[in-house]
Amino acid sequence: MAVRDLEAITRDFPEYAKQVEKHFKRNFILIALDSAFFTFSTALLSQDTVLPAYLNNLTSNSILIGLIPAIFYLGYFLLQIISAYINQNTPKRKRFILIIAISERVGIFLIAISAQMTSRFSNSTVILFFFLAYSLYSSTMGLIMPAYSDFVSKAIYKKRGLFYGINQALGGVIGFAASLVATRLLATRGFPENFRAIFWVSFAFSFISPIIISNFKETEFPVQPKKKNVSAFIKNIPVIIRRNPNFRKYVLTRQLFGLATMGHAFFTIYAIQVFDLSDSMLGIFTMAILLSQSLSGILWGFIGDKFGYKNILIIGSVLLFFEGLFALTVNHPLGFLAISGFIGSIYSVIFISHPNLIFEIAPPEETSLFIGLSNSLIAPITAIAPILGGKIIDSLGYPYLFLTICAAAFAAFILAMFVFDEPRKNKKTTS
Repeated sequence: MAVRDLEAITRDFPEYAKQVEKHFKRNFILIALDSAFFTFSTALLSQDTVLPAYLNNLTSNSILIGLIPAIFYLGYFLLQIISAYINQNTPKRKRFILIIAISERVGIFLIAISAQMTSRFSNSTVILFFFLAYSLYSSTMGLIMPAYSDFVSKAIYKKRGLFYGINQALGGVIGFAASLVATRLLATRGFPENFRAIFWVSFAFSFISPIIISNFKETEFPVQPKKKNVSAFIKNIPVIIRRNPNFRKYVLTRQLFGLATMGHAFFTIYAIQVFDLSDSMLGIFTMAILLSQSLSGILWGFIGDKFGYKNILIIGSVLLFFEGLFALTVNHPLGFLAISGFIGSIYSVIFISHPNLIFEIAPPEETSLFIGLSNSLIAPITAIAPILGGKIIDSLGYPYLFLTICAAAFAAFILAMFVFDEPRKNKKTTS
């Protein structure tokens, strides 16, 4: 439920509120642990460090490498509107979440299989199989999010900033352990054995998450929107967008924000190429991303709870601008370690601000729809961004990529600061 509606829901549905409160601590802990342990698995499949380096061993085509984040964002964001339709008027989310969570593991398994194919099949065949596997992985991650976010919005009805901050901290600690594993495997084994080991470890640890999900406690929300058929559901989308001007402003801001992240898949490769670094540095860069994501998440959670999540979005756009500016001027490998810190802080901005802003913008009974719709509208830009980044690199060079990042980040800052309205304005809130 939206924070601003907590008092009304408590008044109108006291038994529901009582049940949510009863399971609050249990769900708080379990959801945080689920996120943390899944972070271990996903850290070993980092779209910014591990996977670009894996593909870089198979091809020198920057556009193909840019397809990694493009496919992730397209699968993760675009399909969420489908999930929102499936879950409309569904009183409970847990069963759907568990089914899709298990399906995610199939994608991870196939990514590991792609590494087993190296040296046995042509590089082009391995790359094609990898992208098919990665598409399945990213799509299932996208399908789960509207239902999962809606579950979180109901179960964690208070202290969300604290919750997301703790999530980031736990994820950082466990993800840090994953980066140590990756660093060790990359330093002691050659290609392709190093990546094979990393992917199989990721697959093994991914099974902790479904066990935790099965122990969630869910309370049926007492109000459900009227179920629509496919035609009515699609026709209702433009109506929702038209009737919610601040939602439109937010989506446009996030689209520019996503465009400014176009360089995240290329910073590590650039550093390795320019400074002749070993592949083991991938683990160090991943550590910096996760450590920064963990520590900054606690800060962003506090600021969001206290002052509003719009401020986190503004801070993120500033960080993106300085990320591009720093990449233009840095002349030492340690500088790219700092850029990894920027990346982690920016990811925690997205992780904490995006769901919470949607929770505050959307009617409580339509959280899944607004989450799915917003992410599907953001998807095309975030998917095109890294492909555009690869094209810029191949045609003009890295400096032009970094300049483009600065320009997109500045535009996102202007919209976040002066166009998008604080959702809490003139509304009662509670922590």
